[in-house]
Amino acid sequence: MIGKNMKKEKILLDTCILIDFLRRGRKKTVFYKLMQMDEYDLFVSSITVAELYSGKSVWESKKALDSIKVLLLGLRVLSVFNNKCCMLAGKIRASEGLGLGDSLIAAVAKNEKMRLATLNLKHFKKVKGLKLVDLGLI
Repeated sequence: MIGKNMKKEKILLDTCILIDFLRRGRKKTVFYKLMQMDEYDLFVSSITVAELYSGKSVWESKKALDSIKVLLLGLRVLSVFNNKCCMLAGKIRASEGLGLGDSLIAAVAKNEKMRLATLNLKHFKKVKGLKLVDLGLI
């Protein structure tokens, strides 16, 4: 439990964390567990929002659209559209070979000094200075 005067740690959620929750739902997912913990404030990047809406099946189902909208209501969205973030993402992409979306998500986490919660450790563990959430501890 977190005391009244203690700040919550800010965690950036990778898209895969939310997709896992939307597909499998409920109690056994990382997202559900993080939501239950008082010590974290959870954030997503604007890239994650775009990735959630990028599936063709999302646009063929009102239920899928509604699920995403409800999910995002409880999360603060951080923009990737500032020069510092874009430059950092470009550097990450060039040096680590990540895709542009993952590079932008990593850049937001680094720029905002947040740990990143992801199921794609292989993609992100090679990014220098990026701190990841140890999912085994939640």
